[in-house]
Amino acid sequence: MIQTAATVDRPIVPRRRFLQRHGGLVITLLLLVLGAIFVLMPLYWLVSTAFKSGNDAFALPPRYIARPTLSSFKLILGGQFAHYVLNSVIVAIGSTAVALLLGVPAGYAFARSPIRGAKVFNTWFVLAYVAPPVVFIIPLYIMYQHLHLLDTYQGLILAYETGLLPFTIWLMRVYFNEVPRELDEAAWIDGCSKMRALWKVVLPTVWPGLTTVGLLVGLASWGEYFGALILTGPHTETAPVAVEGYI
Repeated sequence: MIQTAATVDRPIVPRRRFLQRHGGLVITLLLLVLGAIFVLMPLYWLVSTAFKSGNDAFALPPRYIARPTLSSFKLILGGQFAHYVLNSVIVAIGSTAVALLLGVPAGYAFARSPIRGAKVFNTWFVLAYVAPPVVFIIPLYIMYQHLHLLDTYQGLILAYETGLLPFTIWLMRVYFNEVPRELDEAAWIDGCSKMRALWKVVLPTVWPGLTTVGLLVGLASWGEYFGALILTGPHTETAPVAVEGYI
């Protein structure tokens, strides 16, 4: 009997040692799994609801697993909503392109050239970005009415640039300040002009920052609602405005 008890107790010791050594790791993994479930659950609910029928989407209690269907996609993409999505794509691409084409050289100029009142300009950039659209939407609407820019892509893109362009200039100036000036000087010595040094030498250095700014500007113009609600019409209405009608 003594030998049997000793034999039974032998595997218990390695288990205790394993728990003592790896217990913290196991608890950490469990917490990470629970956190991932908590974070991914809304995403799963969003995607699964898109493939549910109306009865399954609004069922009580909720149905976490239902028979998938493409009826909602056929209804949306086969109707007028596809045109609204196309309008959003055009406006987002146009706004991002204008903001980058004008904001990148301007941010480089503010970062490299001594400008009087630079702090005032920087403050204005921040205020222009964070100012609520309701402050300037009425005079902008009156101006657009006289210039015949209502319900046009150009008018909506220009309206978005009132906030997106200062944001692009301000953020690109921060990225360009992190680049050593010796790179510019070396490019100038090799015969590059200032613009060529910017595009060939400096800009590849801040490519991650440029990508970040482009994504932020594109997402902001894609999801903007208030300005699009006031300045668009049946021809240029964007998807965020059209979604309200579907609700």
